[in-house]
Amino acid sequence: MNYGETNAYWYLRLNGFFLINNFVIHRTDEIVHSSDIDILGIRLPYVFEEVGGQPNDWDESLLQTLNPNLMTGVICEVKTGEFDEDLLFRKEHLQYCLDRFGFMPQLSKNTDQINKNKNTVIVYDGQEFQILKLFVSNKKANRQDFLQLRINHLRTFIKNRIKKYSDNKWQDRLFF
Repeated sequence: MNYGETNAYWYLRLNGFFLINNFVIHRTDEIVHSSDIDILGIRLPYVFEEVGGQPNDWDESLLQTLNPNLMTGVICEVKTGEFDEDLLFRKEHLQYCLDRFGFMPQLSKNTDQINKNKNTVIVYDGQEFQILKLFVSNKKANRQDFLQLRINHLRTFIKNRIKKYSDNKWQDRLFF
């Protein structure tokens, strides 16, 4: 992982997500070239950690976009250099990721709805869940169909979390 992906990983981890790095998207009939999603993850509604995993620890920038009381799937793309906006959150890649979450059978049939929104709430079999598209880069994107956070914001959040729980976090510093 590059420094941007590492910051995105820890930001999401410290906001209660279970994560997979470099989620491979294999070739299919619709996907000509193999690719990857930088970070794919889920967050469950009642996530809690004694050290730094309580409701007042979550980042407000994230909570303004998602409902922490719903199961959440996050698809995160990170760019530390130049990027082509048209290649972010491509429909066929979204479909692949959505089916991997396993929130419902053939979730990828909802791709058009998810394609248009930063955060999409879906109801299936009486349960609600949401899909969040997160783009991390210090360069501004013009699209509005995903949440964009700057790497600097993530770094500040991580530093503040470590500072808030400095006694506990210092003891575990070799893991960061």
